[in-house]
Amino acid sequence: MSEVAPTLTATLAAWCASYRPEDLPVEVIADAKLRLLDTLGLILGAAETPIGQAVRAAALQMGSGEDARSLGTGDRLPVGQATLIDGTLAHAADFDDTHDLSVVHPSAAIVPMALALGQSRQLTGLQILHAIAIGNEINCRIGSAAPGGFHSHGFHPTSVVGTLAVAITATILMGGSARQAVHAAGIAGSQAAGLMEAFADGTWSKTLHPGWACHAGLAAAALAIAGFTGPASILEGRFGLYHSHVQDAGYPFDLDTVVGELGARWAMLDCSFKPYPCAHAIHPFVDAALVVRQQAGAKIEQIVGIRASVGAKYQPLICEPMDAKLHPLTPTHARASLPYAVCVALSRGALGPADYAEDVIDDAGVRALASLFAYQTDQTPAGSGFRGVLDVTLSDGEVLRHVEPVNRGSRTNPMPSSEMIAKFRLGAARHERGRQNAIIEAIDTLDSASSITGLVRACL
Repeated sequence: MSEVAPTLTATLAAWCASYRPEDLPVEVIADAKLRLLDTLGLILGAAETPIGQAVRAAALQMGSGEDARSLGTGDRLPVGQATLIDGTLAHAADFDDTHDLSVVHPSAAIVPMALALGQSRQLTGLQILHAIAIGNEINCRIGSAAPGGFHSHGFHPTSVVGTLAVAITATILMGGSARQAVHAAGIAGSQAAGLMEAFADGTWSKTLHPGWACHAGLAAAALAIAGFTGPASILEGRFGLYHSHVQDAGYPFDLDTVVGELGARWAMLDCSFKPYPCAHAIHPFVDAALVVRQQAGAKIEQIVGIRASVGAKYQPLICEPMDAKLHPLTPTHARASLPYAVCVALSRGALGPADYAEDVIDDAGVRALASLFAYQTDQTPAGSGFRGVLDVTLSDGEVLRHVEPVNRGSRTNPMPSSEMIAKFRLGAARHERGRQNAIIEAIDTLDSASSITGLVRACL
């Protein structure tokens, strides 16, 4: 009788449980440190925003505890509530990293989970980096089996996939077995949620998705360790994640992407950092707009037409419905608008957090320029990362074109370390520079730290 092949979650959980922190490649450790630095800057930067204040108030109402501190607010809370806050803060500005193939935002859920459990379980710095690397890897791999499939059906994979990744990783961090991690994933599958209807009116629920992935994934891990069970076939089964959420009878899923070459090929290294606080598919168009602005020089005031060539799978997210993209209702709404970002870059020569303030998104000049915007389908297949093509027509008939083949911040077009540090300092601006330096130094030496106490203290 032939043996039954292990399920996908069984393979992932076994790898998670057996891969030792000391075996992490140098490149992976360095990458995990950058993910931690980037995410902490975003957590600190969003704490005092309306989204940050609301999620903090809700978490405090859900109960008190001493397990961990929210690094964004400093509150002492049970682990689940602390990660609910920090995971939401990490995604509040849509400034967090993205896995190019799956379009999952992995670090916004995994980093807060690792930091909270690191405090409550008194883990070493290397164990934290290991948790970030393993958790992000599982996150990216689960999402990679159906690239674009979740978004096309109205689901945000950051939430749907992130819940399972947190559940598996957290179970092992909490001292559970690989078998319990499989149950945790099965339980998490019944909690995974992430409808993207917030794109319709710019409300806040999408920003909650990584925070909820943390909260739900940790609950699943606790249930599994306590003996609660969940289906091992939660990913590939008849009613599993891929069939239920991607719903393609042809079953074109590349399941080898989920488990192939575990530990030898690191999918997490293909996550792009964000230089701009908006949907990642918008980024190459912003860089294209900045190049065109330089090309135009003094003639930038003579624009009579703007046309973007956009990949078909991204059009529903950043171009449609066009009226909503031309007239965003809220900062969250504007972050998913291609015409808004392009026209801000063309008119102001930059795009940053201040351009998404409540009192800025209704700028008359930007809206007038956006009225000239149109888009068409880009027929050229994108390689790794995100691609953008922009044509700007001037009143004298000249057409300025720029092709950005891959977004800045990707593995093949990386942001320099100076830019990553500057981005962190922007988010951590409420701390004086000495405190910022202490956070940077704590992360730089984290793989040799016996605890994360120093890092946590520097953040508060």
